[in-house]
Amino acid sequence: MEEILHRFNPWWEKKYELPGTPRVRYLSLLEKLESTRDVIFITGLRRVGKTTLMHQYIHGLLEKVDPRLIFYVSLDNLALEDQNILEVVDTFRRITSCKHDDDVFLFLDEVHFKEDFELQLKNLYDLGHAKIIASGSASLDIVMRSPHLTGRQRIMPIHPLSFGEYLKFTGQDIGGADMHLYPALAHEYVLIGGMPEYVRTRDPNNLQSLLDSILFRDIAGKHELRNREALKDILLFTAQSVSTPASIRKISRVLEIKEKTVKRIFDLLVESGLVHQVEREGKLPERKASARKLYLADTSLFTVLTENINLGAVVENLIYITLAKTSRVRYHRSNGKEIDFITDKSIVESKYKSDITQADMANLANLVNPTKTANQLDKKGAKWLSSKTRQIITKDTQGEIEGIELIPLWKFLLDREE
Repeated sequence: MEEILHRFNPWWEKKYELPGTPRVRYLSLLEKLESTRDVIFITGLRRVGKTTLMHQYIHGLLEKVDPRLIFYVSLDNLALEDQNILEVVDTFRRITSCKHDDDVFLFLDEVHFKEDFELQLKNLYDLGHAKIIASGSASLDIVMRSPHLTGRQRIMPIHPLSFGEYLKFTGQDIGGADMHLYPALAHEYVLIGGMPEYVRTRDPNNLQSLLDSILFRDIAGKHELRNREALKDILLFTAQSVSTPASIRKISRVLEIKEKTVKRIFDLLVESGLVHQVEREGKLPERKASARKLYLADTSLFTVLTENINLGAVVENLIYITLAKTSRVRYHRSNGKEIDFITDKSIVESKYKSDITQADMANLANLVNPTKTANQLDKKGAKWLSSKTRQIITKDTQGEIEGIELIPLWKFLLDREE
């Protein structure tokens, strides 16, 4: 085990170079939490950059902390299969000659691969003198339902690259004189997405490998799901149905798969972080009874899941991802009329084109006085909706018409940077 741990921690013996492009926002959050005792859980989709972020944080720590007090380990390593977390940490302390009261930093990657990891982390927490930063799958916050770490942990979700991060990763430094380049770059970002490895290589095999790992290792393997063909078919159906409300019953009917099976698989896809679902706006019974709109975790996934990409649906997917990072998102539908997204502060429609017509603005305009349209709301609901900012996300058109903001996609993305 000692040789493996030395390989994981090269800074014990030599200078360590900064890996990748720094994800400044997440590094800042980690630095703010550094002085707390809380266990920090970094969660997110596979290959979204959790491990790289850990190493970037370690690089910064090395400027102020003895290298031998910093320990990183990937707990899915086969050489560590027979050791629990406490045994691995004890070995670290022994080979680095750390005393019990030395304050150490423990970076425990893929922590969910160890059985009873919550209890083991609680034991490490209770012993003190350790700042614990752990990472796991997108469903880690769902898995952690035991009381062992209640009040002792912070969940920090990591998302695919934002548009601003995408520009940095691709070396695009846009100044005021070059803002005319933004629409084309935003269009490129729509198609490429924000998975770091794919952004660097543009190799679809990376995306296929990612999907195979999640579908067949994380979902089918861990949950003993035998019908792998159904798993793949339901994900393909989701990709082809993005932005359109779809119910479990409809998916079952179209794919000729039992509703019970569809529900189980769909729940696992959501838990894995691959698929997101958006409820209809309304009272609780209405939300639960209505079909939900479906979106993928990143627009890059359309590359390997659909043959004919519906650009409008992909852009709507991106707008949803961007809104959902900071807001609760729902959609509105009444009398056959639909509004794409409603958040606490805004009502957002996706119209990825330059020429915005009165017809494009009709649904939002009608919210001011719904009594004049077939798409009626009660007075209380109308007042509530019309008090929000109304926005149409366009391809490159900017301005305001009748109180409705027209915002180019690139500007919307940059304005929403976390």
